[in-house]
Amino acid sequence: MDSGLDFLKREYIKRNSDTSFMEFTAQNYYDFILKDYIRKKIKSQINSILNSGLLCVDHIVNDVVDPDFLDGIIQQQYLEYASNDLSLLHSSNNHPGYSELQMISRLTFRVSIIQAAYILSCQDLEIKTYTQLMKKVFPTKKESQDALNSIFSMFNQMVDCFERHLQMITIPFYKPTFNLRDFQFVRVCYEFAINIIDEQLNELYPEEE
Repeated sequence: MDSGLDFLKREYIKRNSDTSFMEFTAQNYYDFILKDYIRKKIKSQINSILNSGLLCVDHIVNDVVDPDFLDGIIQQQYLEYASNDLSLLHSSNNHPGYSELQMISRLTFRVSIIQAAYILSCQDLEIKTYTQLMKKVFPTKKESQDALNSIFSMFNQMVDCFERHLQMITIPFYKPTFNLRDFQFVRVCYEFAINIIDEQLNELYPEEE
């Protein structure tokens, strides 16, 4: 999260530094307002996913989370998750594309719960580290990559949705005239996250390099 937020800061300042005053203002705004706001929202989302995943642990049968139970959990917990979803919070709910974005958000929550439930269901008492846990739940790099891709594909659809409906964006700290060029840094940040994940996977599974 920290590396991602630092990268976001660099991109945000780079795109708001037409003058030295604008650069100074952008840096201070990010450091004292935006960074903490984003961190809190992301942490709250992660908590919603983990809490929901934990409820699903006892409802995994043959490596599949009971779909009916999962539907019930999503029905109960999604509003809390959505209340911290930055993509929804910074979009106009009156825009025709909002329903598509909401569907993507809900699917992201669903997939994330399933992956969290698999990880939380591991009961091997010999596991002492995060690396051991990941390799126990996902023995191969491909299995781990497939699990991550199921979530990243949702994020990719979200970014695509925004790029098709730029007028749906309602973010107060951006310029009023928001165009495709300005939005590109969101895609850049998404690609940065993918690269970080690739590096971490290589560290987790060095034997498969």
